[in-house]
Amino acid sequence: MYVFLLDLHDLLRWVIVIVGVVAVAMALRGAFARAAWTPQQNALGRLFTISVDLQLLIGLLLYFVFSPITTGAFRDFGAAMKDDHTRFFLVEHLPVMVVAIVLIHIGAARARRVNRARPAALFYSIAMVLMLLAIPWWRPLLPGLG
Repeated sequence: MYVFLLDLHDLLRWVIVIVGVVAVAMALRGAFARAAWTPQQNALGRLFTISVDLQLLIGLLLYFVFSPITTGAFRDFGAAMKDDHTRFFLVEHLPVMVVAIVLIHIGAARARRVNRARPAALFYSIAMVLMLLAIPWWRPLLPGLG
């Protein structure tokens, strides 16, 4: 189950990066044009939020139940903090990703409420930067390549 969830988490990362980049680009284009929030942008925002929510669910299952990295680290927190990769997953990756997901939800909700692209452009852009910083780029880019 661990390998399946980890591979799914790795694949979904690319869906989120691609959808996120497109969502940011469309929101920025709309913000600079001072345009209204379009149904297409709304649908893309919905896809973005659903995909990050699914990613969070899978990540939480890995974090608390299936990952030998985090479950082992909880048994000896002091030793875990001395290892850079373990510390990253234990105390850096999850909080930064949760903040990014909250920002995506705020951006989508505000854009819908005020019918403008500017809130989405701001919140999606910040969220994408945070997510790109919190992705473990040293891991295989696709399942089965490492």
